[in-house]
Amino acid sequence: MSRKPESDDADELSVPEKILLVQDLWDDIARSPRDVELTPTQREEAERRLLAHESNPRAYRTWEEIRSRLEGER
Repeated sequence: MSRKPESDDADELSVPEKILLVQDLWDDIARSPRDVELTPTQREEAERRLLAHESNPRAYRTWEEIRSRLEGER
């Protein structure tokens, strides 16, 4: 973890400290995505979305297109 909270007891942490702790934990999990097992329902949904994209790729936008649009709205 990149930031050490003042206390090891989560009940004693401030809300900002709790948020930082959760972010650090999430970053740690994200470094090993293959270790996170999908439930059968999550796997089915991922497969459904992939098939939908493959059958009509123009119905979706790339991250670059979305970010460009959002940044243009500022």
